[in-house]
Amino acid sequence: MEKDVRFDPGEAPRSGEVKRQGIPRKRRRPERYVCSTCGTDQPFCWTCPCGFMICSDCMEENFWGMTCNGITWTCPDCGSIRGFGNQ
Repeated sequence: MEKDVRFDPGEAPRSGEVKRQGIPRKRRRPERYVCSTCGTDQPFCWTCPCGFMICSDCMEENFWGMTCNGITWTCPDCGSIRGFGNQ
């Protein structure tokens, strides 16, 4: 009987080896979206792993300073380049 090559939780993956083949990753969503700019609870915010969140209204107001190409935005706290998800 052949070993299942997808993901074995009992075995540590080797360097360069794919850990989870064919298994979709679970998205990490915050419990609450609180805009870092206006400070209000929102149903959705653009988020950065550093913890910065910005709501759609504030993003629209500050769009000129947050993006150069309309495809990505730059986090003002850490400088990370994040995608809008439109590509």
